[in-house]
Amino acid sequence: MQLFGTDGIFTTATNLLLFVIGALSVVMIIVGGIRYVVSGGSSAQVTAAKNTILYAIVGLVVAFLAYAAINFLLGSLTGNNNGGTNV
Repeated sequence: MQLFGTDGIFTTATNLLLFVIGALSVVMIIVGGIRYVVSGGSSAQVTAAKNTILYAIVGLVVAFLAYAAINFLLGSLTGNNNGGTNV
């Protein structure tokens, strides 16, 4: 088994972790939405629900940026420019 490349350990691990983080973020967005609906107008509960949704979205954005950075780094290490043009 190779360390880098499309079937490498690092690529498989980052894809798996991105899937897990994405799934958890979607679940937390749903939980935040349910908390928002069930809050009953209480400002503390509404704020907590909004913060749950906000933190889930921020976590998702950070995960995608980390994924892009890892792909860029792995592409630089292996010499593969995915999507790049070679002249």
